[in-house]
This record gives sequence, structure tokens and C-alpha cells, in this order.
Amino acid sequence: MAAPREVMLKSAVSFLSDPKVQSAPLAKKVAFLESKGLTAEEIEEAMSRANGKSTEPTTAAAPGAVAYPGGGVVMQAAPPVPARASYDWRDVFIAAVMAGGVGYGVWHLAKRLFGPLFKVPSSEDLEVEQKRLDEQFQAGKSMEDSLKEIQEQTSTALTNVSAQSEKVNDTLSTLQETLKKLEESDNNKDEEFKSIKEDVEVIKGLIPKMLDRNKDAQATILNDLQTEVKSLKSLLLSRRPATALLDGAASSSPAVTSPPAAETNGISPRLSATFNASARPSIPSWQIAAKTAPAATETKPAGSSEKQPAADEVAEIATDSKPEVKE
Repeated sequence: MAAPREVMLKSAVSFLSDPKVQSAPLAKKVAFLESKGLTAEEIEEAMSRANGKSTEPTTAAAPGAVAYPGGGVVMQAAPPVPARASYDWRDVFIAAVMAGGVGYGVWHLAKRLFGPLFKVPSSEDLEVEQKRLDEQFQAGKSMEDSLKEIQEQTSTALTNVSAQSEKVNDTLSTLQETLKKLEESDNNKDEEFKSIKEDVEVIKGLIPKMLDRNKDAQATILNDLQTEVKSLKSLLLSRRPATALLDGAASSSPAVTSPPAAETNGISPRLSATFNASARPSIPSWQIAAKTAPAATETKPAGSSEKQPAADEVAEIATDSKPEVKE
């Protein structure tokens, strides 16, 4: 009896060593081995051998085959698949209750999260929403009007700024032209001042030379005039036969009234007007000539020449009207 039990034990070990069986619950394994006629001790021994805890020697025979002494091999069939455990009504009820609770929770959560999205609005809600939309539309319209007004103001401001910038540019250009003209006029004035200064310096240098030249010319003219007068006087004196007769006639003539020396100075009216043009006002020369003419005719001797008074007048002009040279 020991050999068949050993065979059954090895079969149990091979059964428990199968990878498919190892993933099965322990209760099912124990129930299957008990159904095969193994005792609890044999099941524990088989499980220990399957886990590698047993110290007993094992044979190298293939699982599912039993070797007999006569050389024959008897193949054993694989253990039958255990039947699926049946569920009780209580298990079904518990599962249904749990499924219902989970479903209710999911439905309540979905209703709370996604319900407002699919909710059909009422008429009051629609009216409120319409009023809100109208208010927003009016606000948008007023905002659009204000934006248009701001745009118009901005365009007007830009136009004004552009016009002012043009005016400023024109003013700047005019100012630049004026500054250029002023600069040119200043340069011209400076040049004129320089030229005037140079002319003044030249004139300053020429004035002493001109004065010297005028002084020399005046001295030369006076010398020439004196020479001419002396020659003329000597000529007249040489032609006059006797001066005593003229002197006696002049002293005995009561009608002759000689004018003051300051007025005519014994010069004929023509020469007096010529040489004494700058004198003070006095008796006209034609009156003096009219007064002196009868006296001269009465006292003139028979043999005297008519040219003698002219000679005396020329001599007196030479002596009395000599101009002074101003230094």
C-alpha cells in the first residue's frame, strides 16, 4: 500500500507544481486533492514537496507516469478541472446592491457636474438672459459710439498737430532765412566798416600832405601875386609924368569924400565887390562911384592921363588887400 500512496503523493506534487495550478486558490487545491483520496498529512507533504521544503529523495520519473518493477509504464490521466463554484442568491443580492449604489453615486455626480450644461432654461431665465444681452448690446453700442468719437477727436488732433508742425516748419525756415540775411548784413556792415576805417586811415594820412601842399600853393600864389603887383605898379609909376599934380588936385577938391577904409579901402566898386565880398554891409559901390565921379572930373588937370586912378587903385589893392597865410 506504500507504493500506491507514494504514487498518489508524487501525482499531487506534480499537480501542485503546475504553473496554472499555482495561481489557483489554496482552498480549491485542497478540495481537489481531498477529492482524490489524499489525507490532510499527505496534502501537507505534497505541498511541502512542491514548495521544495521536503528532504525526501524524489525519483526522476516524469509526472503522470508510474514505473513498475516489471518494466511496464502506466500513464495516468491529468487531474480533472475542478468545477466552478456556484453563487448563492445572497451573493447576487449583495452584488446588485453594490452595483446600484455605485451607479447612483455616478449618476448623482454626473448630474451635479454636467447637469447645468444640458439643463433646458425656463422662460424667466430666457427673459433675464435677454435683458442681460440687451444691456450688453447697449453698452457695446455706447462703447462703439464713444470709440468713434475718440477716433474723430484723434483724427482732428492729428490734423491740428500736422498743421501746427507745418506752421512751425515754415516759421523755422523763415527764421533761418532771416538769420542768414542778418548774418550777411552783419558781414557786409563789417566789410563796410573795415573799408571806411581804411579810408579814414588813408584820409588821416593824406590830410597833412594836403595841408602842406595847400600851404605851399598859397605861398606860391601870394608870391606870384606880389611880384605881378610890384611889376604893374612900377610900370604905372614909370608912365605917370608927375605925381605931385595928382596929390595937389586930390587935396584941393572939396567934393571928394573918401569912404571909410573899412568899407571900400580906396578900391573901385568892381574890385571892392570882388576882394571884400565877405565884409559887413555898407554903402553900395555904385553910390560911392556916383559921388566920387564929379569931384574927380573937376580936380583932374588938363595934362593928366585917365588911367592914373586905376594905377593907384591897383597899387592900393596890392598893399592893403594882402591875404594872411593861416598856419
